Amino acid sequence: MRCPKCNSLKTKKNGTKILVTGNRTQEFRCLSCSRYFSIQIDVNVLQELKYVEPGDILEVNGGKELRIHGLTDVHVGAVEHDFKKFEEAIGIIEKDDDAKWFGNGDLLELIPPHYKINQRGQDIPPEEQYLEFVRLVEPIKDKCLFIRGGNHDYLRSFNILDFDVCKVLAKELGVPYYRMPGYTRITVGGVSYNLVSGHGKSGGKNGDLELDKMAAVYSQGDVFFLGHNHQLYVKPMDSLIIGDDNTEEMKRRWYIRGGSFLRYADYARYSFFPIIRTGWTTIEFKKEGIHCWEN
Repeated sequence: MRCPKCNSLKTKKNGTKILVTGNRTQEFRCLSCSRYFSIQIDVNVLQELKYVEPGDILEVNGGKELRIHGLTDVHVGAVEHDFKKFEEAIGIIEKDDDAKWFGNGDLLELIPPHYKINQRGQDIPPEEQYLEFVRLVEPIKDKCLFIRGGNHDYLRSFNILDFDVCKVLAKELGVPYYRMPGYTRITVGGVSYNLVSGHGKSGGKNGDLELDKMAAVYSQGDVFFLGHNHQLYVKPMDSLIIGDDNTEEMKRRWYIRGGSFLRYADYARYSFFPIIRTGWTTIEFKKEGIHCWEN
């Protein structure tokens, strides 16, 4: 929601009020100018797209616990898209009251006409891929935290058409849009954790190397999440820190490569890429700590 005083998009809901007329209003506070404003709840307001620009921190407040599912490299429209696995993920998220999810890029296969690779890798055109993705996630639309683009969807659409299809998708779902990697602060039970996420760029066999680079830049992360190379694993990374009582204690961070929903495609078979099972990862945040697993 845009602030009517300073025109900033950095606004936050601040509860609701019932007027003497009986109408309900949604109250907002502007994080830029600290002004308060309200709108009538039954007014149809055009949803503003929120950018999470480099340097911004997206704040997520949960209850006592929160399970965040990273859905990356979905490749809707690809011939080898694993529909059943993606449907399984949607079902689990829909049934769990404490579940949220984010789209981490390559959500669509998106091979444009006359592109450098063959059209045979997709079985429906890009516009139908977009509509199909929106249809598939409709049951969990209200649980989406944010959308990010990848090399298949964002880069291809932007480089060829100067049109960011993932930005439009974020607008469609009414969620923030990450243009770059960055922090998301997760607060549960009064304890805050830092999730660092990005799509990824390297296709190297050792997925930890790119996560090492990420951890060096975003040094305050508790969880580091990348997609892109379709590797599926979660790995605890332990180190020794000085605790509050001036003694050594163990600090655990997590490295995650988020997997994919693309079965063994022809290009991977041709290049003898390793066979990796389809799936996704879940990050569980509780006051007591973080636990991650593969699905």
